[in-house]
Amino acid sequence: MPRIETFNREQVLQNAMQVFWERGYNATSMQDLVDATRLNRSSIYNSFGGKMELYQASLNKYLEDTQSQFAPILNSDKNPLDKIRSIFESFLSEIYHDSRGCMSMNCKSEMSSNEDLRKWLEITQEQTLTMFQQLIQEGQNQGDINKNQSCRVYAWHVFNSFQGFRMTGILEKQTGVLKSIIDNSLSILK
Repeated sequence: MPRIETFNREQVLQNAMQVFWERGYNATSMQDLVDATRLNRSSIYNSFGGKMELYQASLNKYLEDTQSQFAPILNSDKNPLDKIRSIFESFLSEIYHDSRGCMSMNCKSEMSSNEDLRKWLEITQEQTLTMFQQLIQEGQNQGDINKNQSCRVYAWHVFNSFQGFRMTGILEKQTGVLKSIIDNSLSILK
């Protein structure tokens, strides 16, 4: 008979995600996870399978949280170019108050040689590219974004700019600098 979980799985994932995000996979010990989740080792293994599986679940939690941050912007009445700008701007508060950067990008830097994680990273990258591509295509169709390049080429540019913006924000906290990065990154689309 399987054991019934007597803990709040969502809270455990949130706590584990914070530790992995702060330290990375390799620098996070099982004891760090025990301390953060308040679960014993056997509960972590029984419920998640191990450290790697908990890391993957934490990455999925991070992705869900990020996508929920995008949803109100994507569902707004703004034009597509303003939606893209709003996506960048929605991370300003995080950049000002947090120097951990993007957990997904941190994973790329640390763990891209792990085949399972590499596949996850490729899938999530494609999801973000597709989001930007759809916005750009819509903007091109409405005349708000130029057609000098294909929507896919522009999506790669915006995606790369977005990642660079998030990475720059680890050290740079000046509003003027960060907003000029957004302006310059998106000026190619006008």
